Amino acid sequence: MKIFLVIIPILFLFSCGNKNNDNQVVNAHPALSNPLVKPYTDAIASDSTNAELYFQRAEKLFDLKMEELTENDLATAVRLAPENMNYKVALSAILIDRGKGSAALEQIKALQKMSNQSDYVLMEAEAYMADQKVPEAEKIINNLLAQNPNDPKVLLDASKLKAIAKDTTTAIEYAKKIAEIAPTFYDGVYQLADLYNATNNKEAVNWYLNIYKLDTLNAYPLYDLSRYYHKQGDLIQTKHYLSKAIAVDKSFANAYNDYGTILMQEDSLEKAARLFQMAIENAPANADAYYGKGMTYLKKGNKELAKKFFIQALTFNGKHENAKKEYEKLK
Repeated sequence: MKIFLVIIPILFLFSCGNKNNDNQVVNAHPALSNPLVKPYTDAIASDSTNAELYFQRAEKLFDLKMEELTENDLATAVRLAPENMNYKVALSAILIDRGKGSAALEQIKALQKMSNQSDYVLMEAEAYMADQKVPEAEKIINNLLAQNPNDPKVLLDASKLKAIAKDTTTAIEYAKKIAEIAPTFYDGVYQLADLYNATNNKEAVNWYLNIYKLDTLNAYPLYDLSRYYHKQGDLIQTKHYLSKAIAVDKSFANAYNDYGTILMQEDSLEKAARLFQMAIENAPANADAYYGKGMTYLKKGNKELAKKFFIQALTFNGKHENAKKEYEKLK
């Protein structure tokens, strides 16, 4: 979700809604009873046509990584208040992030009729990229590059488009240009680091460290460093940067989960279980954390407790294949 947040900063403000016909089904989801979310769920129960309540609830759902519920709420907010451009931008962004480009285009076209901001033209290109429609996106981006070849946001999308087209060399060149002309443009510099990471280039290390210096409250560069070192098979550095990520952001569930998984593989089951528990406490809707804790109990021979945690994982993510597989074995 890191990239999603960077592309559309307005999403830090949003909260969203779901279709009235779906409310009874969606409201049954445990995430809507999460202490961070429940006040909005209760308010919606009393005022189900208030678009702003859905929009506000989505911010909390998004923080919990509940993307489908976030999308549902945003769709309702847009339906209830179709003139609100912020709602449409937020819905477009999450649809793009979830690979639903065609659905995003419906909202983006409406935005373009309401305003001629260039950002909405870029969003159109991003929607095409989400659907892997390279020629359509390329036409838009090339036109924008011709108009302003040094616009960091356009260069960023140009780099992403080339990455989709498997032209990694050109993707890196665009990203390097961003780093040269706009070294504090967080999204652009991050793109360069991610491209180096994807190609196992050790330059990724320096760039992630540079990015961390730009915002020492953001643990993602440290987390991505841990993933880089994990690919290299360096578990010492992997653990080091996972620890640093957790020190910066004590609510970073993915860092707890990754560290717990490594410890579980090393048969440090008690320590692993504590890390998965920390993930659960900080992200109560995180299916991976329940799955991980279930696996620690399974390895300790406690099949009944393991099964309960696999059920919890599937409650929050019915498509969690690993949890489903382990649960089926224990049935």
